[in-house]
Amino acid sequence: MSATKTAKKPKEKDKKKERGPRRQERRFTASSSHNTWLVRGLGVAGAITLGAGTWAYMYGQSFTADEKLKQLPQLLIAGGAVATGLTIWLGTSAEAPLRVGDPGISMERGEVRRMPWWGLSSITWESGNLALVVSGRDESGSTWTFKVPVKSHPEAAGWILQEALDRVPKVVDIKDAVLDKLPGANPHAGMKIDLEPLQVVGKKCAVTGRTISFEPDARVCVRCERVYFKRSVPKKCKCGMSLAHLRAAAGADDDDEYEHELDDENDESVDDEDEDEDRDDDDASDRDEAEKKRG
Repeated sequence: MSATKTAKKPKEKDKKKERGPRRQERRFTASSSHNTWLVRGLGVAGAITLGAGTWAYMYGQSFTADEKLKQLPQLLIAGGAVATGLTIWLGTSAEAPLRVGDPGISMERGEVRRMPWWGLSSITWESGNLALVVSGRDESGSTWTFKVPVKSHPEAAGWILQEALDRVPKVVDIKDAVLDKLPGANPHAGMKIDLEPLQVVGKKCAVTGRTISFEPDARVCVRCERVYFKRSVPKKCKCGMSLAHLRAAAGADDDDEYEHELDDENDESVDDEDEDEDRDDDDASDRDEAEKKRG
């Protein structure tokens, strides 16, 4: 049996721990801003009318015999169809679905447009429309302002406020009295979506503006997902989170690089000394041969 043992392959759970927590976001679809009981009542009436009209048309023999009642099944079906259409129209909303999570706040209008937490500049309350007003910049740097009506997006509004207060509390410009009346973040609301790790290659350092060319050179704030070059990490991120652990990691990497450079320099100096010794040996052998020829 050999003295050295083969290393065990890392388990999937260990790999997940090394990668860190998984990035997630929640997807919220808009609900109707009309009275729910009105929508339900209209839907029930439409279903009953459609059912009665269909039964009268298919099996109601008395309606075909009487000329006065002959058109009644068709009228019932038409009225039920109209009531069902109104139910669908009143029960749905034209508001786009929203996403809230680690990458920021996103809106789905054909494509997903995202405002990262580091791009968020303010969240205010518009009492006239009963909506949150979100202002900032999207991922491309373009200015963007949109509203989140509380009537149609109560769950999304609650999660936007909670995430913003946890990550970038300085941008929330809403009085405490108003915050207490707004919806909270229901832990069971929305549909959870797992995301890929943040792609840092091609992004710019938040301090120097330098483009990140290699993934190991990037350091990311886990709260607002600002990206920094490893040698330009400040003591504290603009969102307020301490980055001391990232600075320590960057220093350790620099020390490793310095040690590798020293090892390379030592190897080069050793090679130079070996070459000098070989040259001295060659010179000595040449002298010996010359003396022998003279003798």
